[in-house]
Amino acid sequence: MTFTLFGRWQIRVLLLATVGMLLTILLLVRSGSSIAGQTFLTLIYLGLFGLGWDLVYHQLQRLRWDGDWNGLLQLAGAVWEGIFLVTIVKVIGLPGIDRAGFHVLGFIGFYTSFSLLNSIVTHSLLRILSPYSRFNGGQWF
Repeated sequence: MTFTLFGRWQIRVLLLATVGMLLTILLLVRSGSSIAGQTFLTLIYLGLFGLGWDLVYHQLQRLRWDGDWNGLLQLAGAVWEGIFLVTIVKVIGLPGIDRAGFHVLGFIGFYTSFSLLNSIVTHSLLRILSPYSRFNGGQWF
């Protein structure tokens, strides 16, 4: 399925609001509020930067001969977004996230779990819950 830009945005926001939020709540219960508070902000920044990255991904997708964006490219995009966010936090800093207290290994664990769950949900559960969205470029409305 080839997603439209609006479809990509809808799916990204949906997954951040469900999978990302549930994973962050699990982290809150397990680790304590100080780490989870920064993780909520990290999730918001992932969403904001991700909406911008989707503009780039959409243009790159149009250059491919089949016009599709396969799982390997999704993985590469996820790795790039993770590296980008860690670099921005450590070099420039983001409001609400402590540069010195930002745990890179904790973020890698969270982001890896988040990315894997997103991939699983995108390729299985979303296709079951909305079988006709593929005819609309991933758009739900």
